[in-house]
Amino acid sequence: MAEFLCTLCGRCCMGMGRYVKITGQMGSGKYAARHEISKETFYATVDRKHRNSFDPFDRSTPVEWCPFLIDADEEGNYYCAVHDSIPGFCRNFKCCSYRIFDRDKNSVGRVKGSFNLISDDNDLKSIWESEIKSLSCNDEEEQKEQMISVLSKKGYFVEEYD
Repeated sequence: MAEFLCTLCGRCCMGMGRYVKITGQMGSGKYAARHEISKETFYATVDRKHRNSFDPFDRSTPVEWCPFLIDADEEGNYYCAVHDSIPGFCRNFKCCSYRIFDRDKNSVGRVKGSFNLISDDNDLKSIWESEIKSLSCNDEEEQKEQMISVLSKKGYFVEEYD
């Protein structure tokens, strides 16, 4: 199994505004906050590289976003302003169980939840619909092995995360 690496797409944080609430300010760049899903209270400190430019109360980002999510940079990457002090829920979160790569090693799909594919690759979506969704397997391990087999034969590489 591969180690999960965040791609900085920001999707996991774009719906967290209703769950992550700043409950107080404890000084410049220091906040008390609560994660409502995990019921964690945490103390967030804005990372040094963002201290001069980040203010969670003066932002133009959507209210649905986590209050600590910074809008995309020039490369389209999203960053957490308090990454070094995020709660356990965020630190342990993996947005997918598998990533699927094409022959050129480009990430073209993610599998999450109950074997749900998220992809913009029409060829991959077609293979998923016609050959993978219909697999009849006895358990998750067999389903995983058959998925990897089908996709490998079509030129894809599957990376699994625990």
